[in-house]
Amino acid sequence: MTITERLQTYMEFKGLNPNKITVEAGLSIGLVGRAIKNNSGLNSDTIEKILLTYTDLSSEWFTSELGEMIKPNSQVINSNGSSNSVNSNINGNVNGNFTISHSEFTGMIELQAETIERLKTSQDQLTESMRQVSLLIELLNK
Repeated sequence: MTITERLQTYMEFKGLNPNKITVEAGLSIGLVGRAIKNNSGLNSDTIEKILLTYTDLSSEWFTSELGEMIKPNSQVINSNGSSNSVNSNINGNVNGNFTISHSEFTGMIELQAETIERLKTSQDQLTESMRQVSLLIELLNK
């Protein structure tokens, strides 16, 4: 299988089209479409940009067809009702599969923890402000 065929396999798996890859990876317009159409190779800069953009894509598989397509530390989350499905009605429905790498998932958890801490700080500040307002009202009523 050529590298462009492997790219097509990955695109099908992720529900991507050549234009989306071109935009997301910051490639020259039409580069991916032409490479697929002509079944031509990809230069090292293009491969690097694709791998940096799609962090779940195994570089070993993509460049040499060794191992698995998706990195082993990535977690595939299905939205098709399987036992590991995610309720995807937050901002509309997600169809098909998407992949979150372990580091991306860890980053999301860290962001949530930081947000919770900021919310707690804000709540404490609001509570103190309310206490001060109550004291001022008491003083004004005297």
